[in-house]
Amino acid sequence: MKLYEYVIRRLVLMVFVLFAVSLSVFLLARGALPPETALAPYITPRLDDAAKLQLAKSLAVATASCPTWSAFLSHQPSCLVPLWDQYLVWLQNVFAGNWGYSLLPGISGGTTKTWDVFTARFAYTAELAIAGALVTILVALPMGIVSATHNNKLPDHVSRLIAIAGYSMPIFWLGFLLQLIFGLYITVPSGQYSVALLPTNGAFSTTCGACLGSPGTVRAYTGLPILDSILSGNGAYFWDTLVALILPTITLSVSTLGALTRIVRSSMMEALRQDYILLARSKGLKERVVVYRHAFRNALLPALTISGLIFAFLLGGVVVVEYIFAWPGVGSAAVTATTVFDVNFLELYILVTALIIVLANLGVDILYAVLDPRIKY
Repeated sequence: MKLYEYVIRRLVLMVFVLFAVSLSVFLLARGALPPETALAPYITPRLDDAAKLQLAKSLAVATASCPTWSAFLSHQPSCLVPLWDQYLVWLQNVFAGNWGYSLLPGISGGTTKTWDVFTARFAYTAELAIAGALVTILVALPMGIVSATHNNKLPDHVSRLIAIAGYSMPIFWLGFLLQLIFGLYITVPSGQYSVALLPTNGAFSTTCGACLGSPGTVRAYTGLPILDSILSGNGAYFWDTLVALILPTITLSVSTLGALTRIVRSSMMEALRQDYILLARSKGLKERVVVYRHAFRNALLPALTISGLIFAFLLGGVVVVEYIFAWPGVGSAAVTATTVFDVNFLELYILVTALIIVLANLGVDILYAVLDPRIKY
């Protein structure tokens, strides 16, 4: 099977996977909750009982023959539309881009469309997840290589200690610890008061010791603050957004850093034992060429395989990190949505997350085949 045929096949299977996820999410969100919960984002104090009943009928939650709103609230069988029929109507709205309204307090208040709330916040989550992935890769790869080439020596012991501490440390505890250290213990004098060295909450700050006071504004080209500051040519704004990203990124990347380091180490040690490495050394090639040009390329394949799972973990870890650092992304919004039963936002969040994970795993498989031509799908 050629690579493009494999990609087409995976995309077709992806449709069925997302369909199964959407069905599961809908049944859990609507089947486990009272039917009137689905109407919460649309009901305002101005609606009378007749208008509420008409709304329930228009959203395919109440049957056309339901006589009164009180009959619907009492869950009379003749007033409730079966869940399967509700799902079909909901699926039609999804394909039409209609996700209803959001109930998030202080964000939409039931008057803003769920899709608008989600897209406005998703850029912040994407920025944090990408930063965490970059830090994980840029630190874990050199640590794994150094650990493998200095087996059972001091660099290997240090790398092993960092790796074990990374994936055994609770992510929420590390976040609070960094906030305590850089927000309370390490301060910088500012006038009559002292301010924290680094921001401990939010995606942008001008009041920390490392921040610039008057960064100005930028135009929202992409919604990513760092990228928008680059496109706008505003260096001060770029610096302040970068500083605000430091502590959340460290917290997010530490847990995955240890796992990827150990994988790279074991893969490199196995590659360095192969016959082609012995042949390369016998030819008089420099050790740097042997390690990075010959061994590292083959050792990278197992690490690339697990990178899809790491990216999925980063997306899941974003929820905790965003909540701790008050990061205005979809992760913290999802936590708030669970407290107010914002079903529309949670359904959209889970489906988009599932789509990203499926696409990330597909991308990993494609890169795997590109890096190793021997692989045939």
